[in-house]
Amino acid sequence: MSARPSSIGIGAVVLLVGAIGFLPLFDGPGYESALAAGLVVPSVAAITTALETSKARPAPFDAFASGLARGALLAGVAWLVTLVHGLRAGFCDPLSGSVLFALGPGVGALVAGASGAAAGEIAGRVKRRRLAAVLLALAAPLASVGVSLVRFYTSPMVFAYDPFVGYFSGSLYDTVIDASGLYAYRVGSAATLLAGAVLAAHLVRTDEGKLARRSISRPSALVLGVFAAAASLGMTFFGHRLGHWHTPASIAETLGGKVESERCDVVYPRGMPREDALRFARDCTAHVVAQEAWLETKGPAKITAYLFADPAQKGALMGAADTYIAKPWRSEVYVQQNGYPHPVLGHEIAHVMAGSFGRGPFRIAGSLGGLLPNPGLIEGIAVATSPHEGALSAREWAKAMKDLGKLPKLSRLFALGFLGENSSVAYTASGAFVGFVKERHGAAAVRAWYGGGSLPEITGASWDELERAFHEDLDRVVLPEAAAAQARARFERPGIFGRRCPHVVDACRKRAEEQKARGDDEGVIEALREALALDPGESGARVSIARALVRLGKPDAGKVELQAIADDARFPRHVRDRALEELGDLALAEGDHERAMVHYREVMSRTVEEDQLRTLDVKLEAAQDPRGKDAIVALLVGTKGRGPDKVRAAEELGAWATSSADDGLPDYLLARGYVGSGDFAEAARRLDRALGRRIVIGRVAAEAERLRLVTACALEDRPTAERMTLAYVARRDVPRARREAAASLYARCTGARAPAVPEATKAGDALP
Repeated sequence: MSARPSSIGIGAVVLLVGAIGFLPLFDGPGYESALAAGLVVPSVAAITTALETSKARPAPFDAFASGLARGALLAGVAWLVTLVHGLRAGFCDPLSGSVLFALGPGVGALVAGASGAAAGEIAGRVKRRRLAAVLLALAAPLASVGVSLVRFYTSPMVFAYDPFVGYFSGSLYDTVIDASGLYAYRVGSAATLLAGAVLAAHLVRTDEGKLARRSISRPSALVLGVFAAAASLGMTFFGHRLGHWHTPASIAETLGGKVESERCDVVYPRGMPREDALRFARDCTAHVVAQEAWLETKGPAKITAYLFADPAQKGALMGAADTYIAKPWRSEVYVQQNGYPHPVLGHEIAHVMAGSFGRGPFRIAGSLGGLLPNPGLIEGIAVATSPHEGALSAREWAKAMKDLGKLPKLSRLFALGFLGENSSVAYTASGAFVGFVKERHGAAAVRAWYGGGSLPEITGASWDELERAFHEDLDRVVLPEAAAAQARARFERPGIFGRRCPHVVDACRKRAEEQKARGDDEGVIEALREALALDPGESGARVSIARALVRLGKPDAGKVELQAIADDARFPRHVRDRALEELGDLALAEGDHERAMVHYREVMSRTVEEDQLRTLDVKLEAAQDPRGKDAIVALLVGTKGRGPDKVRAAEELGAWATSSADDGLPDYLLARGYVGSGDFAEAARRLDRALGRRIVIGRVAAEAERLRLVTACALEDRPTAERMTLAYVARRDVPRARREAAASLYARCTGARAPAVPEATKAGDALP
């Protein structure tokens, strides 16, 4: 192995990998550093090996062995550079990160060294040897990336396994990276290298410099090489069986079900009831029609929606396990089951609809003909067009951001700076501004901007003027005091690039959830303490640890910890409020009703989320009225230190509903369970009983009407849907955003015009 090419290669690797290591998330062995090194190190190994081989013209096996050695050397140097960065910035999980590095760019550099030897052999026969060596060396890595891009473009896939790079997960927002498939993939790489070694051993260079076959008198080696080549080819062509790649056909075959509606084809898992898939398909069509009206344009004749059973199935078949995805150029959306109406289906369909006036091969907003995306505009138009069921609209949340000093500048929001923001901040603020543009300048302006036009030229106002007008519009929004505390919880969490070890921390949290489901509270505490050791800012984990102590039969220790969190001003207010609610739950379960009510009411004073407020209202009812206490505690709190018990809760609720003929609350609570399980007919029956009785909690009465609307839409009961919609949207004690979402659902499920939503009794939404 020549010293000069090796020295140049080492210098290039140290310089490139070292520079990348100063970026957040790349500062130590881990997924990002392995991905970056996979793009750099194999190419350097291939080029330097090709240059040396083309000049020295060694024997084929010597060239092959030299390429492997150089690849191993450069991969080792790159790994040492990441270790230095880890020492500088602190390690996250050096062992797992190093394994991923070895399987990714480590093996990739070996493959590149071998392919570089072949490139050098060819380049040595042409006049412009050096240029040919470089181009031929880069051909294999670039071709491999090209294959992945073709698969990304022509199939639902967003992930990639690459012989040189290793593994690419495909989604920025999926922080828990599962690269377990890389082990099997690298078995194929090993088979390829073994076949290459056997082939090189059977070649010799003649006196004329040409290659000729030779016999090494070892038939077993030849057989081994043939088997290795067959294994390599088999794993390549049947990779969909191993999860290394997929096509639309292989995904459709795995899911197994398909239904159609007027505007949507739905591919769904066989285990899902067909009527649920048809309901999803009808809602898909309704979203298309509604968004055509909002955007004042015509979308694709048909959209294909891939509906997966759960995040794990989605991650295995197309990637992005926990991130919903759309591909506008394919008129496809990819979501997992999440009840009816699906909470993000409209958002993903909006991406496809926007593709009708998007740019470039991907039909998106962006410069360079759409090749450089504008993520703020891409996501902003989806947020603005899709219904929002939260307590506040995107505009109102943007106002809360502005009051907190968290509202990003438009110049950062509608550029790649979008990716550096907390995702809630970025999505919400961009959606609020796109909605503002549409309201002020019309749908044509939004379409023209998305299609590549300059917004200042379209609107006749500079960016500074637009930003000033946007802020003035937000200043007219009046929010309740509780919105500030809720906004801090929602928007103060840093984006992925501002977090410490997000992949490892979130993997610890996921492991804690799995351990909790198994009843292993010691495992929960162990996993969460690992997360806190890496990122002390994960203060919410402290509350979960305290609650796990209670479940372990250590209620006093758990309560002491919860009280310490609630009293410590260093913790974010929303974390302290979560501790207060947990203390209230413990007090309620123990019969200390006064203390429970004090904690619940304090938490209620600082939240605007209707679902949380309604749950707290129900818990307050349990503290005030002993008739339903046992049922509510079993359903929402749990007893004897354990979590909620759905079976016992169902028994208690049934007995309560039978014994209290005038109280609609137990039937409402039972109906929620039936809605969650998809039994809309039984849910409708229970809700009718609840609404025919007395419901003393105003938020519960309102939610019963909203759920009855949902069940009516699910059952295609138009008269009831109309009646419930008119009753619900007239409620001035319900946040306007929720009433507008209900009116939108009514319009989608009936095809009728959405009823007007009255203003609240005062400026801003009616909130507690």
